Amino acid sequence: MDTKKIGAFIAKLRKEHNLTQSALAEKLSLSNKAVSKWENGDSMPDISLLPELAEILGVSVDELLNGEKREEAKIKVEEVANEKNILNIFNICFAVAAFCCAFGALLGGFCEIYCDYNFRILFYNHWEIIFSAVSFFAIVLGNLIFYIAAIRLNVLFDKRQIIKITYKKALALAFLSYIFIALFLIRIIDRSFVPVLFMFIFGFLTFFVALLCYGVKRLIDKRLDNYDKKK
Repeated sequence: MDTKKIGAFIAKLRKEHNLTQSALAEKLSLSNKAVSKWENGDSMPDISLLPELAEILGVSVDELLNGEKREEAKIKVEEVANEKNILNIFNICFAVAAFCCAFGALLGGFCEIYCDYNFRILFYNHWEIIFSAVSFFAIVLGNLIFYIAAIRLNVLFDKRQIIKITYKKALALAFLSYIFIALFLIRIIDRSFVPVLFMFIFGFLTFFVALLCYGVKRLIDKRLDNYDKKK
């Protein structure tokens, strides 16, 4: 048995019934020191006193020994179940979002690299336009799914908890989204159409973005650790 929990429960019920420790002890023909020890979790009420104590506090003996009312326990179980359901839905949405972004990155990235190596003219091939549009749509869809799923976490979680749950996944999606967008923009901006230069610019930007994502992750980790220590 959790004597601390039971003691806190007795103290809570006593206060709800506007009883002092002395008044409760008097009803049970005990000293107020005995009640104080119960509430501090240093000792437990004698078994013979449990029915009378439970009656005074307006609960059953089982509820007294469990340290909570049945309704409260039921609510807690339902809250835990709801949290699991919402987290499961969020994780499924993230998996779908990651698939969309990865698909967009692979299809769009391959398309831009292939076209840069083979075509000197931007959008020379109509397939480049189609693949670029599909890739862009997949990436936008993936990020939209993730955003909606993250908003749904507001139902049961506070801002700090939501950041803790989502920030690593958000950074992963941001990096996946970057791949196609970077290749697409480089192909538009780089008018030299030199494949080596194209890949060099992409490699440099990828390193910079990866470093930026790592820095953001470290910063958020540090702030969350500081918050937990203060708490």
